[in-house]
Amino acid sequence: MNTAKPKKPKKILTVIFVLIMLAAVQLSWSNGYVAVEKFEYRDPDIPESFDGVKIAVVTDYHNHGGAYEDRLVNKIKEQSPDYIFYVGDIIDSYFTDIDKAESLFRKCSEIAPGYLVYGNHELRVRKNEGGLEQYDRAAGKYGISILNNEIADLEKNGEHMYLAGTTDTVGLFDISEAAKELDKSAPLLWIHHYPEDFSVLAESAKKDGFEHALVFSGHAHGGLVQIPFTRTGIYAPGQGFLPEYTEGEYFYNDCEMILSRGCGNSSISLRTFDTFEVVLCELRSDKGDANEKNTHY
Repeated sequence: MNTAKPKKPKKILTVIFVLIMLAAVQLSWSNGYVAVEKFEYRDPDIPESFDGVKIAVVTDYHNHGGAYEDRLVNKIKEQSPDYIFYVGDIIDSYFTDIDKAESLFRKCSEIAPGYLVYGNHELRVRKNEGGLEQYDRAAGKYGISILNNEIADLEKNGEHMYLAGTTDTVGLFDISEAAKELDKSAPLLWIHHYPEDFSVLAESAKKDGFEHALVFSGHAHGGLVQIPFTRTGIYAPGQGFLPEYTEGEYFYNDCEMILSRGCGNSSISLRTFDTFEVVLCELRSDKGDANEKNTHY
């Protein structure tokens, strides 16, 4: 007679152990790996000198520092960008270390010129004693232009594109005066931390005479916990649960937003199925076919 005891408890423990190990690997991957997400923005109105220009987007770094900083910088360097746009929350207001932000600025400034806007963490730090004086000095020291509800002129070979950089939502500021004398034949580039403002920005660009605008944003952290193989996230700051905007491309009123998942975590937050990323966007001018106007891939 076979009197061997059932082995179910052992099998259950094995399954639990495997699941724990898979969860640990997934958390390590989601909170350490840096992906590069590439986009093309095609519009025949892009000036010839800007055809092929590559823009790297760095957002939500939250002053990580350490060995991760070098991995991130190397990822950016490998893309050979022409510009780097810093789209807010480069520092973290809970564990602020501006020296780490300065180190990132120093290394990235050797790759490409940069433009920066504040995010909610910079604004929170600005309210403290000393505020952002050290942060602003660090950016200026390495030639990174801070756009605080301003428009910068990007010039190449006598041709121009314009970059709006905003801290506040439209309604708290107005770029109409700054845009009044600009050539609006090319699409407006726009860096703004908060993706939930996209439709308002698009309407503002139209009102001010820009037929198209390309907005770069962050803040959503990809929704933190994503359903695999989808853009469905659980929660995003400023949008709450099941946010509309998590990552990738969005369209409104002939304008486009490219939303980065960001390249860091704030405080004790962790991601699930939602890796860090650097966005790389290449501008392409297809002047040969008017029917391809404002197509994006």
